Formats: sequence, C-alpha cells, structure tokens
Amino acid sequence: MLRTQVATKTPDSVLTDQDGRRFALRDLRGKAVLVSFVYTSCPDVCPVMFHVVTEVQKRVQAEGHGDVASVFVTTDPEIDSPEVLKTFAVRRSVDFSATTLLTGKPDELQAVWSAFGVKVKRLGRGLVDHSPLTVLIDTRGVMRYRYLGGFPQAEIVAADVRKVLKNRATK
Repeated sequence: MLRTQVATKTPDSVLTDQDGRRFALRDLRGKAVLVSFVYTSCPDVCPVMFHVVTEVQKRVQAEGHGDVASVFVTTDPEIDSPEVLKTFAVRRSVDFSATTLLTGKPDELQAVWSAFGVKVKRLGRGLVDHSPLTVLIDTRGVMRYRYLGGFPQAEIVAADVRKVLKNRATK
C-alpha cells in the first residue's frame, strides 16, 4: 500500500446509489469519508478493499466516532446497476446508514474516476483493470490521504480517520 498525503478538493459529482437515488459526495460533508473504487464481480483485490474499508469504518464507529461514512464507486457500470450493488451489499450485511455504493452513466463515472486519478480499462465482460485506490476525505470535503494498492492496512487507515476527525474538533 502506498499512502500519500494530499489536499485536493473533492469533485462535486452526482452519481446513482444502490437504491436508484441521485447522490453527491457533498451530501456527506461533516463526516470523514472513505471512498474506494471497486466492482462487484472483481475476482481479486476489490473484495479485500471492500472488507478493509468496512472494517475500518466499524472500528472507528465502535470507538464512538459516528461521523464516518464509506462510499464505493463502481468501475464496471455495465454490470453494476443499482440492483446489483444493493444485492452485493446486502449479502455482506452492509450498514446502509453509513455506507453507499454508487454507479452511473459511463461519462459521469469517467469524470469521477479522472477527478480521483483512477485509471479504468475494461478487459471483457465482468473483468476490469483499475487503480486499486481508497481515498480519505475530511469533514470539509477535501481529500487528505490516498491509499494506492489492493491491500490497505486497516490500522493505518483507521489512525488517519481518527486524525481527520480530531482535526475537525480542533478547528
């Protein structure tokens, strides 16, 4: 995992959530947000990324920090419809009060991928090569940390989430 500190404003994009509703990251201002780029039929790193991010979220929430959300943006809109995302999440017992899965039209997603620096290349139906990226966004909507690699270390990410939440409390 390559961890990089950044200070980049989050794009003001609108995508479609697992319930078919329009959703913007700005709707989560006031929370620390972990954004990961995954797809539901991924055979390798995506399930690990999904598990680590949801585990970090649970750990930090268990410590009394309720202002943590996770967002998963698909890299395979051809397959990942809102219904597919919902089924995927339900099978993993996702807490929908703090977790959102997003899809959209290819041009909408391309704009989001570009803004976050995610490269996506479709290799075939259900197989996508993409940057294994997770980003931590602070409570003001600014990207603070980028974790590149399919196996983000939960303790490091959790410590960064705590730091972002602590910084909010001191400002």
